[in-house]
Amino acid sequence: MKIFKDYFVFLLGLGSILIFFPIKALAFCPLCVVATGAFTGFLRWLGVDDTIIGLWLGGFILSASMVFNNFLIKRGKRIRFQLLLIFLVFYGLPILSLYKFGALSPYNKIFGIDKIFFGTILGSLLLLSAPYLDKFLRKLNQGKIFISHQKVLIAIGLLLIISLILYFSIK
Repeated sequence: MKIFKDYFVFLLGLGSILIFFPIKALAFCPLCVVATGAFTGFLRWLGVDDTIIGLWLGGFILSASMVFNNFLIKRGKRIRFQLLLIFLVFYGLPILSLYKFGALSPYNKIFGIDKIFFGTILGSLLLLSAPYLDKFLRKLNQGKIFISHQKVLIAIGLLLIISLILYFSIK
C-alpha cells in the first residue's frame, strides 16, 4: 500500500507540473507519460504478472525519455549523442534499481529472459511502432485522423491489447 501511495504522490506532482507548465504537443506527450507511469504502478500494486508490468514500464520509459529529449531540444540544449545518453540513463537506472532490490530473479523468466526485462523491451518496441501505425491510418483516410486523439489511443491501445494477449497466454 505504501508503494502505491508513493507512486500516486509522485505522479500527482508530475501531473501538476505538467498542468501548470504546459509543453507544446510532442510526438510523445507528457500526459501519456503520466498515464503510463500511473498504470504501471497500479498494475504492480494489483499483483499483475511481471511481463505485463514490464510492458507498461517499457512504454513509460520510452515516452519519458522522448519527452525529456524534446524538452532539451526545445530549450536549445543539445549535446553529442544526446538521445543515446538519455536512453542509457532512462533505461539503465530502472533496470539497475530492479536488479539491486531483487525484482529481477533468475527463476522469473520467459524465453530465457527476465519477465520484467522482456516486457520492457516489448513495450518499448510497441510504443515505437505506434507513430508508424498512426501514419498508416492517416494515409488510409486521406491524411485525416479517424478519431480524436488517435495517436495517443493507438499507443495506449497497443499496450492494452498486448497486455490482454500476454495475460491470457501466461495464465
